[in-house]
Amino acid sequence: MRPVFAAVADDDTGATDLAGMLADQGVRTVLVIDVPTLADLEVWSEDADAVIIGVATRSVEPRLAYEHNRAAVSLLARLNPLVYQIKYCSTFDSTPEGNIGQAIDAAMDELGESFTVALPALPVNGRTTYMGYHFVYRQLLSDSPMRDHPLTPMRNPNLVSHLSGQTRRRVGLAHYPVTRDRIEQVRAEGVEIAILDCISDEDLERICRAIADLRLITGSSAPAMKLPAIWRERGWWMPRELPWRAPAGGGLGFLVVAGSCSVATRRQNRWLEEQGAVTVVLDPIAVAEGAADPAQRVVWELRNGRTCLLRTASQPEDVERVATWAQERGITNLEAGARIAQELARLVRRIFDEHRPQGLVVAGGETSGAICRALELAALEVRPNIEPGVPLCVSLGRFRLPVVLKSGNFGTPDFYGRAIEACRKAA
Repeated sequence: MRPVFAAVADDDTGATDLAGMLADQGVRTVLVIDVPTLADLEVWSEDADAVIIGVATRSVEPRLAYEHNRAAVSLLARLNPLVYQIKYCSTFDSTPEGNIGQAIDAAMDELGESFTVALPALPVNGRTTYMGYHFVYRQLLSDSPMRDHPLTPMRNPNLVSHLSGQTRRRVGLAHYPVTRDRIEQVRAEGVEIAILDCISDEDLERICRAIADLRLITGSSAPAMKLPAIWRERGWWMPRELPWRAPAGGGLGFLVVAGSCSVATRRQNRWLEEQGAVTVVLDPIAVAEGAADPAQRVVWELRNGRTCLLRTASQPEDVERVATWAQERGITNLEAGARIAQELARLVRRIFDEHRPQGLVVAGGETSGAICRALELAALEVRPNIEPGVPLCVSLGRFRLPVVLKSGNFGTPDFYGRAIEACRKAA
C-alpha cells in the first residue's frame, strides 16, 4: 500500500515527536530506526499510512549527515509517498556548519526539487518564529536554555542567517502573516528554502493549507497536526480501524534512562526521585571511560518490580567538567557527548540481556538514538501522544516492549509518571 507521507528525522526523539502528532490524527505510523533493507521496510510499513526513518544525524560530521539523509530519502522514494518531510527539532538546534542544511540539501538533490519551506515553529510547545527570529516561550532562542546546549548551543536566533551558513542554496523569509501568495512571491524571487514565520495555531492552520501541495516540506512536527485533515478533505487518506501489534508478555519493573542535561529533564528526574523511584546517578566522565557498570543493581531492582531511574549527573558544573575532560583529550564536545551516549547504551543493553523491564522511557535525543540501536529495536509502531510530541511506542525488533522516547526539552514535570502509566496499560 502506498503511504501518504514519509519523513526522515535527525534523531529518534524527533522522529517520535513527528510520529506522535500523526498518530494523534488517526494516521497509522511506523518509525524505522536507521536505514533498513527494502525488504524490512516493506514488512514494517505494510499497513502504515506514514513511514518515518530516524537517522540520528544531528551531531555527526556534516558530510555523513548528507549521505545518511540522502540514502533514507532514496529508500523512502521506493514507497512512492505523496508528501516527504525532513524533520528537525523545533528549537532548530544545530552547529553553524550543520546539519539541518545538509539534510535539506540531500532531500532536494535526491528528489530533484528546486524549492521547499522550513517551518521549525511548534506553537503548542512554545516554539514560534517572527520576522525570521526564533523564540522559545517568548524568549529569543539565543537567550533560552538552548544557548548552553552541550552539543548544539544556539547563539543565533536569526534562522535565515543560521541556515544560510549550512546550505549552498539561497535561503529567504516568507514573513508574517504567511500565505500561499507570499510563499510564491519569495519563490519567484529566487529563494530555494523559505523560512516561514508562525506564532500561533491559527497561523499553522493557514500555513499548512498554503504548503499542502508541496512535494517536500521541512521543519518541526507541527505540520503533522494539520495536514492529515487536509489530506482527508482531498481524498488522499482516510482513517482505518486496525488492531495494534501487542508487546511481548512478561517483564517486571520500569526503566527510565536520562542522558539529557536540559532544565526540563532535570525537573522530571527530581519529580520521579520524589516519588520513591530507585535512582542510580552516574558520573558522565566515568560513563565515557567505560568505568560505570551498575547493571546488576538495576537488574535486581527491576526483578523486584521497582521503577529505576538511571541518569547521568547533569548540573551545569557536570557539563563543564565533561567539556574540560574532552579538551584535555583533544576531542570535541560532540564527540564526548556521543561517547557518553554510546557507553550508556551499552550499559542498558547489559541490563536488558539479564532482564527485560515492563517498559522503557528514555530522555534525550542522543541517548535515545544510541539505546534504540544497542537494543536492536529496529522499528516502532507509534500510538497517540502521552503529551504533545511524546507518543507511546511498541518496539518491533529484538526486545518487544512499550517504549517512550522523549526529547530533553519536552514534557511536564510529572511526565515520567504519565509515561510509565501508558507503558503499564500497553503491557
